[in-house]
Amino acid sequence: MLTDLEPIQILQGSFSLIWVIFAIIIGLRVIWKAITLKRKELITVGLTWILIASAWWGVALQFITYGFFNYQLTAFQYLLVANVFIPLGLFCWSYSYCEIINPKLKKNFFLVILGFIVIWELFLWIALFINTALVGTIEGIFDSKHSTIALLFVFSAIIIFLITGTIFSVKSMKVDQLDIKWKGRFLLLAWILFTIAALIDAALDLIATLILARIILLISSVLFYFGFFLPEFLKQRIIKK
Repeated sequence: MLTDLEPIQILQGSFSLIWVIFAIIIGLRVIWKAITLKRKELITVGLTWILIASAWWGVALQFITYGFFNYQLTAFQYLLVANVFIPLGLFCWSYSYCEIINPKLKKNFFLVILGFIVIWELFLWIALFINTALVGTIEGIFDSKHSTIALLFVFSAIIIFLITGTIFSVKSMKVDQLDIKWKGRFLLLAWILFTIAALIDAALDLIATLILARIILLISSVLFYFGFFLPEFLKQRIIKK
């Protein structure tokens, strides 16, 4: 229960829950905008942000179940929700990236990424049913630690997100239209901050740095949204005619 948790644990759990909810809201807003504009390639952009936030679904769900219902997720449940949706996020982003940058990329780049995703998903499902320790271990109530193999998959995905996100952003920044230039800048900063936060979260176990990572993730969510849909009030402030 919440009364059994230390203040630092409550901060860790609540910040994780806030980040997950915020990411879902941002993702849904992108999806809604994409639907109204009839841009199917942007629907998967919104799904991307929701699904990559799934890496924190385990701790967020644990905070709810343990803090309010006194139920602690099993290692299988925790690691399942915190891992199996990330490859799907990479799939959605790769699809959007190819559709927006160059649909011809689906013949090579997308197929390579798809192969990586299939291998990753197969590993996760098989490993979780054979021995959850092959994917990771639960340390304490909220903390989890990836196995070496799982960590390699995660780091590879982070690198792919960063490289493709950077290429996407730089191409936008080269366009003459000022609002698109700014969208590229916001998106680039969003991917950089997300990468920093994800690496901190994956590599460090200190509670203080984990909370800092959640704050950085919240900021990156806002910037990610601005990278695709720049609000009119902000556009008027930053774009000088």
